Amino acid sequence: MSAREDSERTGPAPESLQAIAEQVASAFIHRLAPSFRPPARIVCPSDEAEQAIVDAVAAAAAARGIPAEVIDVRPAPAARLDAVTARLVTSVDESADSESVPTLLIILGFDVFGDDAHDGPTYPFRSRFQFDKQFLWLFVGREASRMRFLFGGHQRPLYRAAGDITPEDWRATQQHGRPSI
Repeated sequence: MSAREDSERTGPAPESLQAIAEQVASAFIHRLAPSFRPPARIVCPSDEAEQAIVDAVAAAAAARGIPAEVIDVRPAPAARLDAVTARLVTSVDESADSESVPTLLIILGFDVFGDDAHDGPTYPFRSRFQFDKQFLWLFVGREASRMRFLFGGHQRPLYRAAGDITPEDWRATQQHGRPSI
């Protein structure tokens, strides 16, 4: 077996995964404007990639004094998203201190909403989070088609609500059906 075939079968070396995660983190938590970042979404091709992204983004945020919170919606999607939405109702209703540092929310498993059966929970969420000033948003999913359904379909409630920061290498893997990391 060639080195290329072995790499396609097992995915890139862990150093490459770490390097990709650190590149994503440094771009997402920008050094010149660490407390402002438009909402973003990323599709991770594996559990290891997801954990590397979470670790790198949380570390980059901590280095710049930004508190981070990881929320996995997969165990109870509607209930957990409702809990996040309820926090937004409070933060939008209260006047935000312009000097306060926003909290980074890393929402794991967001692709669970990527079908017609889950439109309901995302409608009130969209109307709250798009005007929020107290949180930075990173939506993480594992299935590219479901994330495109949520954020790329003009008839979906989250259409263009978050920019796609999925690394090119991972996009190519998702589009061409090659083994994922």
